[in-house]
Amino acid sequence: MKKMLPLIAVALLLCIGNAGAQSGDTEFALFKRNVAPVMRWGENGILTVPKATTLGKANFFIGAMGQEAGTVEGLDLYLTSASLMAGTSDDVELGYTRRQLIWEDFYLTNLSMDTFHLKTRFLNFGDYLLPQAAIGVNAVSLVDNKFTDRNDILFNPYLAVTSTIPIFTPKMLFSVTAVAETIMNENELGTYQFSGGADLNLFNFLYGFAEIQGFNPNADSNEVLNLGVKLRLGGLSVGVGMFNISIQTADTENLIDQYASSLLDLANANYMATVALDIRLGKKAPAKK
Repeated sequence: MKKMLPLIAVALLLCIGNAGAQSGDTEFALFKRNVAPVMRWGENGILTVPKATTLGKANFFIGAMGQEAGTVEGLDLYLTSASLMAGTSDDVELGYTRRQLIWEDFYLTNLSMDTFHLKTRFLNFGDYLLPQAAIGVNAVSLVDNKFTDRNDILFNPYLAVTSTIPIFTPKMLFSVTAVAETIMNENELGTYQFSGGADLNLFNFLYGFAEIQGFNPNADSNEVLNLGVKLRLGGLSVGVGMFNISIQTADTENLIDQYASSLLDLANANYMATVALDIRLGKKAPAKK
């Protein structure tokens, strides 16, 4: 990669305390929070990890999110995001996100970023148990938010697989998702990273989420954990979450023992909040038999 990451990502790395000591996994989690759309938490994504499920044809989603981004000279910084997502078919969704870094007194900084999103589901065995799979990409400009030259665009392609399990009734759903992704610029691929998570949907009213970012099975890594809850009433939903929780795994070759003995480090954890509005002009994508 010859070009640097977007200016806003570099600035945020410097703002969040002890940036020089950040691990590669923490930097990857930060990058994902800066390129992922505002998800419809628990539906087309967990918190920042995408799911293979889609919005459905003619359905739209407008979401806004704010998260703590550090402190400079005693003043708090917040990263705000606004996304518009549209289901163009049962299996395809498009989106656009605008991000702006603001001060605690709501004055705007000169750091902002546009991102475009595309996700296509190519495998759908049904709503429950059997997996759904989708490929997608987030695209961000490396030069002044301009998208005229392909070599000036950083792509974040990914593969997501999701399985949803009803708990006694379809009104109580448990879902698990695994994602493999990388970055690409000037036809060069970066390191592959793995993320995953789970969410619980209770009666389309109360949702709970947990996701892990930056898992690398071939190297020692301290993954980042994000947690959240959401309330939904009709087309309006609000949620709060905690991100950047470091997972310090035990030094053992057994993967299960590593996480069973892991410790959570909240020293660099911060909060985020979201509000979203669904505009459902179409129907939910039908399951394929």
